[in-house]
Amino acid sequence: MSGASAALLLLADGRFPAGAHAHSGGVEAAVRAGRITDPASLAAFCRGRLHTAGLVAAALAAAACAGHDPAELDTAADARTPAPALRAASRRLGRQLLRAARAAWPCPELDALAPLRPGPHQPVVLGLAARSAGLAPRDAARAAAYDAASSPASAAVRLLSLDPFDAAALLARLAADVDAVAERAAADAAAVAERGTDALPAASAPLLDIAAEHHATWPVRLFAS
Repeated sequence: MSGASAALLLLADGRFPAGAHAHSGGVEAAVRAGRITDPASLAAFCRGRLHTAGLVAAALAAAACAGHDPAELDTAADARTPAPALRAASRRLGRQLLRAARAAWPCPELDALAPLRPGPHQPVVLGLAARSAGLAPRDAARAAAYDAASSPASAAVRLLSLDPFDAAALLARLAADVDAVAERAAADAAAVAERGTDALPAASAPLLDIAAEHHATWPVRLFAS
């Protein structure tokens, strides 16, 4: 296995200290609302999140990996994240991922993000981390797409006492969707050179945005988002 292939596995590994374990990807609010109750409803949630927020994150990551201006991509990420709670969560995850990535693959491009306040968006950091690790934009898109499905599935195991085997089977069934989203995201990112950040997708999931704002007001919760 090449070093780049191993780096992709490391970036996609839930044990990589990037803070994702503290976030449910909207599952905690969906469970409370009764929208997720079993593996079937979780699968529908993960698929929907993958093709909306996941597609946007994958395209941003691919564009950052391709070397497009991180500041412009960060602004584009803000415009595509209308819910303040989700913006804050993305930047919180971005700060944590940046710390881990600078330790694993130190480079000037990652160092340049450190002064950005209140922190860079997670997909932008993911793309630059992938670039620093020698990965291609399609790899960065695949890591982001996989995270869009795997984080909610992992959180549901804790929230619903779901059988981990069911969660693993769900992710296996979503593999083709992950690849398709990554391919589309990489193609959209490639168009940024000609059309600017307007070429990036802006798929929306209003229910995720609304649920995130409600979730942020809960006095007691298991996950940060």
